[in-house]
Amino acid sequence: MTWNMVYVVNKLFKGDVMIQNLRFRTAAIVCGLMLLLLIAACGENNTTEPTDNLSISQDAAESIASNLAYATGGTTDQLMDLSTFATAGGFDSLQEKYPGTYFTIQKTYDEAQGRWNIHIERERGSVGNIPYAFVSRDYILQYLNAENQAQRYYISTGDTARTIHFQVVQGQGSHITRRLSQQLNELNADWTLTNAHLDVVTVNGTYYRAAVDTIRTFLRMRTSDHNLQLNVANLSLPRGSSPSLINAISGTVTGHFHADVTFTSGTSYSEGVIDRDINIVIGEGKANIGIAGKTYRSDLLIGELEP
Repeated sequence: MTWNMVYVVNKLFKGDVMIQNLRFRTAAIVCGLMLLLLIAACGENNTTEPTDNLSISQDAAESIASNLAYATGGTTDQLMDLSTFATAGGFDSLQEKYPGTYFTIQKTYDEAQGRWNIHIERERGSVGNIPYAFVSRDYILQYLNAENQAQRYYISTGDTARTIHFQVVQGQGSHITRRLSQQLNELNADWTLTNAHLDVVTVNGTYYRAAVDTIRTFLRMRTSDHNLQLNVANLSLPRGSSPSLINAISGTVTGHFHADVTFTSGTSYSEGVIDRDINIVIGEGKANIGIAGKTYRSDLLIGELEP
């Protein structure tokens, strides 16, 4: 476009030397103005996003969605493990859920404490493909009978457990979805499951997760070093080992999301902090994530936001 304008100037001022000199000066001014406009436009395209706009809230919702999901090793994954433990032969059922994929479970029973120490490793998907997750978890599990006394198994001497204490002691792993990749740094939970002898149980307790997410778009990359704190109150959960039971989980979870966010665009970057209280309504396999006055809907199975 700049050279076309120079050509026009040449045609207009073609003539004697004085006019030719004026022609070159005019062409130089035109080129200079075009260059300034181009630099300004590039500057606008490289400007990093402010910390309070909607894209920040959506990035937070993306992270929360992946932290909640089953396939990514999120909160729902641990809820489904707990649901499996609340069945006769739960340890064996857990292993049967992963035919043809990497899965290992190590468990020891502490007679003095009356509880199980459990280590689990599993993969979902295959390395190099999307989605993919590697999950490593350490659990403490305790069955209590109707008299609130510890028993070894879900059903011991004909007595079905009424309460289950479940702790996530630590977690490691990583996962990748179409929108983000995550490295898990810390994980712990302390849950109590009641009505363990019924088909639908109730879960209460706390959950904490810290991780680093990398979210990529066409023009920018955002890195979110974040932590998620959840309060689980009277969450309804069906007993069993089938992933399809995710659709029957229901209830409301509250909590807080904190993230230190870095935006990178070309050679420029900016940093921001997000602190938001969150409210999550779970039902029919979905999570409606309320954050910063807006609600985002995610899939509890794969951990991605719906359009």
